[in-house]
Amino acid sequence: TMLECGLEDLVLDPGTMGGEGLPDTLVNFTMIRKAVFRAGDELLGFPLLGAPIAVWLGGGRALDKKWEECYLAGMLIVRYADILVMHSLDGWVLLPLVMLRDNIYTDPRKPVSVKPGLYKIGQPDETSPVMFTTNFALTYYTVSSDIQSAKIDAYLLVVDTEGLSVESAVAGRKLTADRVAEALKESGVEKLVKHRYLIIPGRASRLSGEIEEATGWTVLVGPLDSSGIPKFLDEKWYKPKLWEGGAQPK
Repeated sequence: TMLECGLEDLVLDPGTMGGEGLPDTLVNFTMIRKAVFRAGDELLGFPLLGAPIAVWLGGGRALDKKWEECYLAGMLIVRYADILVMHSLDGWVLLPLVMLRDNIYTDPRKPVSVKPGLYKIGQPDETSPVMFTTNFALTYYTVSSDIQSAKIDAYLLVVDTEGLSVESAVAGRKLTADRVAEALKESGVEKLVKHRYLIIPGRASRLSGEIEEATGWTVLVGPLDSSGIPKFLDEKWYKPKLWEGGAQPK
C-alpha cells in the first residue's frame, strides 16, 4: 500500500455526485467516517475531499448550478468533508458555507469572544473619550462599528466577561467594578489621556457608583444602544469642557 511506501499525507476522494447520485454521495462520506470511529478502520482515517464543482458537468442555468453547488457543499460540510473544490466565487454562495463551518466547530458552551484589552479606534489622542464594553464578539463588533462609522476617535476598553454581553455579564456577576478597574489598570490608558472620565454602557448603569469607587475615575453612563454613541458624545463630551484645562478636542 501507499502507507507501506512511506506516503502518509493522503486525501480520500469518495466521489461527489449531484442530482440522483446525491444520496449515494452523502452515504459514502458518512460511512467512511463511521468506519473510522466505530470500526477503528485506520486506513480510512484521512481527510475527505468533496467536489461540489461536479454539479457544473451537466447542463442548466448558471444561477441554478450555483445554488446546487452551494447546498451540496453545505451537505458535505456536515457529512465530514475536510476539503471542498468549488467553482462559484459569488459571496452569496461562499458566505453561508463559511458561517456553517464556523458554527459547527464552535463550542456552544463557550460564547464567541474577542481578546480583552485596549483598542484604538481612529486616531485617538489625550483628549479622546475612553469607553468600555464586554468581550462578547457581537457586542464588540457592533460597538466598534458604530464608533467607526461615526468617525469618532476613541479608546475602547474590552473587559473580559467570558464572552457574555453587557446585560448578561452584569446579571451573572461576570462584569463587576473590580474587573473594570483591573482591566483599566492593565490597559495603561491613564498614560494615554489627560482626563479621568470613563464612559460605561447604559446597561451597566447600576455599576456606575461601584466603578467610580474602584477606579477613581468619573463615570459617565452612556446610551443603552451603541447607535446612540455619536449623539451622546456630542452632548456629553464634545460640548462640555470635561478634560483638564478646559480645551475641547479638535
